Amino acid sequence: MDVSVFLDEFRPFRRGEIALARKLLEDPLFLHPRRLDLLRYAVRLAQISTIGSEPGDLIDRIGSFRLRLLQLLAPVLPTDPAAIDPARLDGRLDKVALLVGQTRDKIVGAGLVSEERLDAEIAHKRLVVVLGGAAGSGYVFLGALNVLERMGITPAYMVGCSVGSVLAVVRARTHRFELEALFEDIRRLREKGIFRAPDLNPRFGLPAALRLDLRGALGELFAGGDGQRALRDLELPVDCLSTGLGPGALSEPRESYSRVVDADLHDARDLAELGSGVLARVVGTVISLAMSRKVFVPLLMGSDADTAELPALDAAGFSAAIPGLLSYDPPVDDARSAAILDGLMARHELVGIVDGALTSLIPARYAWEAIEAGRIGSRHCAILALDAVAKPRGANAVLAPLLRTISATADRDRPFWDLHVNFRRVPPFLDLFPTLARLRRSAQNGEREFGATAELLRALLAPLRRWKEIMAGAPRAQRDG
Repeated sequence: MDVSVFLDEFRPFRRGEIALARKLLEDPLFLHPRRLDLLRYAVRLAQISTIGSEPGDLIDRIGSFRLRLLQLLAPVLPTDPAAIDPARLDGRLDKVALLVGQTRDKIVGAGLVSEERLDAEIAHKRLVVVLGGAAGSGYVFLGALNVLERMGITPAYMVGCSVGSVLAVVRARTHRFELEALFEDIRRLREKGIFRAPDLNPRFGLPAALRLDLRGALGELFAGGDGQRALRDLELPVDCLSTGLGPGALSEPRESYSRVVDADLHDARDLAELGSGVLARVVGTVISLAMSRKVFVPLLMGSDADTAELPALDAAGFSAAIPGLLSYDPPVDDARSAAILDGLMARHELVGIVDGALTSLIPARYAWEAIEAGRIGSRHCAILALDAVAKPRGANAVLAPLLRTISATADRDRPFWDLHVNFRRVPPFLDLFPTLARLRRSAQNGEREFGATAELLRALLAPLRRWKEIMAGAPRAQRDG
């Protein structure tokens, strides 16, 4: 789908459905339940572009329906739930019902989709979770993931960036989420050590002060029948955003990035305790790279057949490789990963692969594009963006220019998320592998801050009856509007 079509024709209905969910939380009886279901069905039908994995012509066939529905609802369904007048809104619903009935007949009569399949697609809205990049601050996302599990909501698809990718692939190993088990995984990272001596000439990554070794710490958790589990082998669909550095992206010789940090680093504690002078050099390096955005190549690993074969830990490792600070490369003896990455590097003429946050801190647009391309077989989704970039305090205040720079990348993604949670009580940015006590505290803070959004999601994702069942029990309006 063309972006302009989404913004002009589809997004108003996504915003309208969120307004309805908010209004329902404020006043559960603002409309008769069957009348509300009628309205929700109409608004959801207007959001459907295609049913099934392959693009179809449904989007064009019902374009007039979206236009006429927007004309009916725009005056009575504002995005501010407090401004919704239930009587005026209800007065339009008989006309809405007639319009929906005619459109359904047109869709089914043209053989585009069966009545049963259309009802099934509209009945269930899937949740897509975008886990943004925020280094150690991202552990606050664990609280949100735990709340979703308690509510019985399993993400239909996750897209990660930086540490969000690490959390996403770990979460996606199993259909169910167990917070205590994930705490154990992160404890394993801390005890085994995840950092190694730097490789001064990595094959695919960019040289840095430390080498990230996800496989050494977590490899046994991702062991498959013939090696490491690939992204396509995870129980939940996950893609990881990295940044490909195209020709001209580096203003300095490649090897100079290994000398950005002149401190002696060995483990997570050394990283968390970096002095302000060293941090300032890292900030300068990343900001300088960010100025080359025009020659960046977004790499949404997992969204195509080739990168879906990449080991999940490798995809997450590249996504979290902070330039000058952390480098990532798969083991030198992994021919399968090397072949995939060689093809990627050659195809895009890349000089290195680094942290996805340089491309997009909260990659909601990339998630939307993958969904529209058929990534999960349904396009009826709500995109939830988790954001842990809070104002840095204390010693980490030196990171402020960097966080402002990468936060600006979210501007292009904002129109594509439906809900956005900007967590405020977050762990330090460079506390990449915190103690268990800090992890628990982060998760607890995340649960508290996610509470209101969780209730909104419950209303937004609530399933719908079949159209004929809705109409069989829906009373007629008391007045016209």
